[in-house]
Amino acid sequence: MPVIVDKIVNDLRNRYNTAATTISKEMVFGYAALVLIFIIAYFFRILTIFRYEIILSANDPFSQFRAAQYIEQNGLFAFFSWVDTQTWYPEGRFWGKSQYIGTPLSAVLIHQFTLLIGLDIPLEVICFFQPALFGAITTIAMYFLGKELGNKKIGLMASLFLALSAGHLQRTTAGFFDNEALGILFLVLSLYFYARSLRTGSLYSTMIAGLCLGILSGSWGASTYVFNVLALHAFVLLIMKKHSNRLFVSYGGSVLIGLFISALIPRNGPSSLLNTDALVPLGVFGLIFLVELYQYIQSFYNTQPIINRVRSLLPIVVAGGILGLGILLLSGTLFNLSSKFITVIFPFIRDTTPILKSVSEHQIVVWSTFFRNVGLLIFFLPLGIYFLYEKPTERNLLLLLFGVTSIYFAGSMVRLALILAPAAALLTAKAVDQILLPFVLTFQERFALSRRKTRFIQPLSNELTAIAFSFIGIFLLLSILTATDAATNSASPPSILTVVPSGTGGAIIGNDWQEAIGWLDYNTGATDVTASWWDYGYWISGNSNTTILVDNATINKTKIANVGCMLVLNPRESLKIAKIYDVTYIAVLVSDGFGIYGFDSDLGKVPWFVRIGEDAGNIIQINEEDYLEYDSRHQYITGYVDKFYDSVFWALFTTGVTDESYDRITQYGPIEDNAPETKGFSAEYAEYADYYELAYQTAHDWIFIWKIRWDLIPPGAIAP
Repeated sequence: MPVIVDKIVNDLRNRYNTAATTISKEMVFGYAALVLIFIIAYFFRILTIFRYEIILSANDPFSQFRAAQYIEQNGLFAFFSWVDTQTWYPEGRFWGKSQYIGTPLSAVLIHQFTLLIGLDIPLEVICFFQPALFGAITTIAMYFLGKELGNKKIGLMASLFLALSAGHLQRTTAGFFDNEALGILFLVLSLYFYARSLRTGSLYSTMIAGLCLGILSGSWGASTYVFNVLALHAFVLLIMKKHSNRLFVSYGGSVLIGLFISALIPRNGPSSLLNTDALVPLGVFGLIFLVELYQYIQSFYNTQPIINRVRSLLPIVVAGGILGLGILLLSGTLFNLSSKFITVIFPFIRDTTPILKSVSEHQIVVWSTFFRNVGLLIFFLPLGIYFLYEKPTERNLLLLLFGVTSIYFAGSMVRLALILAPAAALLTAKAVDQILLPFVLTFQERFALSRRKTRFIQPLSNELTAIAFSFIGIFLLLSILTATDAATNSASPPSILTVVPSGTGGAIIGNDWQEAIGWLDYNTGATDVTASWWDYGYWISGNSNTTILVDNATINKTKIANVGCMLVLNPRESLKIAKIYDVTYIAVLVSDGFGIYGFDSDLGKVPWFVRIGEDAGNIIQINEEDYLEYDSRHQYITGYVDKFYDSVFWALFTTGVTDESYDRITQYGPIEDNAPETKGFSAEYAEYADYYELAYQTAHDWIFIWKIRWDLIPPGAIAP
């Protein structure tokens, strides 16, 4: 018995000693650094709770929250078949076909887990903190991606840079409950497991990469970008003759599994496989398969006669392929790229699509915005690209293509700065690692150079090494300061809280939208249709029982255009559109009279009412030159003319405001020259004032809710 006890004790002692020797100082430092980075990343992303209440920000999070509520109450399969008749009236919204499920479903799963362990946390609170949590987790995933594409040092630096990235911060702050936080996490994970499977040939990593791509496809529209970056990477490897069996397994497995899962998601459906977004990755896989098949045949037969024959027929095959593809696209058998993705590739096309151009997130990025999103990392991006180009290995090519394409797309559209954030972190980490490498090797005396070459490294003294590391340290410190400023700015009030400049130069923050929506919820029923510009659709439908026409996800461009026409037409013609859509209430954002173009006021959005209405309206046609003022060069100068002052919008916008507010409105630029002396309906349509009743105005008089009195309107008052 003592012998057995001694043997067990010795075995445990040996195991402890072995474990102790494997835990190096480097490992302890690495994990401690990761924990610290996670804490920093999470803290920066929850700063908003120290200033404002726990409330969702922006517009889309309210739609995500409504989806999460329905999934939790009715189940996922019920959600897939849910047709919401109170949204997108009269046809209703098919949520399963129009909503990515990753974000709301993940919130429900987290909520159910907290309930399982005894924590009764409201679902809305889970949704509020989820983006910050996923954003912080992404920094950990970034470490593993950086380690896979470079080394541990690159992984740690990339993780830190992402934690402090303004571009990543702005979409992962607490309250921004939208697709991006989860999407960017699975973008990083997809690239990590793909790179790992390409290096090792592991089927396990390939399957996980495909699973991540599938989840990404059900969570974020930018999955198209990831699929095509992988396709571009595989294609470049083919061109450079760097293809291998590992590439066939890792790329083919990842893409096929990802597309298969994507096709199972109702938002995408099997038809997505016939979309050019999917055909490009599948086409590249077909090329890899043909190369592999050719190499296999070549090992048994002399293929030179076949090659000569194929070369002679190649022009005919290529021409036939292009012709066939064109016929399939024109016939509708294959689906084209959506207009949004086309305008990302060719951003200037956006000028011809008013409904896309009207969204501030879809604008082309100016230099100041680009610099603000990337920060000081921008100075290291060219160096990172150079070091990768200098040594084009499989992994370096993946990072190079990811970096170059993300820089292009981030410059094409404001919201895509998020895609650049992880690429910029990796490129900068690569650049810093390569810059410091000679100094580190010199300090450690690990150079193995000939005597003739040593004279080139002799100047790299310990003093220069210290200077180099000090420079990088200062750079990191400035990055932290920049990120702190970005985090402070990102902790701005949620947009549902109305923020308007005050007369004293400060700002007034009010709960007017919450107040107005609360009134709608209490005073309207499901049969009452509320019309507003689409910006506010998510807020109204997500927080009240009223029915809406359009919101931020409405795919019916014609209906959005008709709502714009309804607002800017004269009352006689406007009522015709209102009657078709059974409109009972109209909500107008006045912002206490600060209706300056570009400010948070519906008056500043009138040009988009008009342009989108002219572009796609199908009930009553309008012409923007009848409403918007242009100079001699036909450039819009933010003014309004002629028919605009006969519009329902102008009447409803000005009728309820104070005389002081009206004076401020009419003192704005070109409006001063054209505005009528009296507010409300013009003399020609004065009788229509009786048909619109101011049902409610918020405490600050910033939001008006008008009711159309259909019971008072005679038949002849509506345009035929």
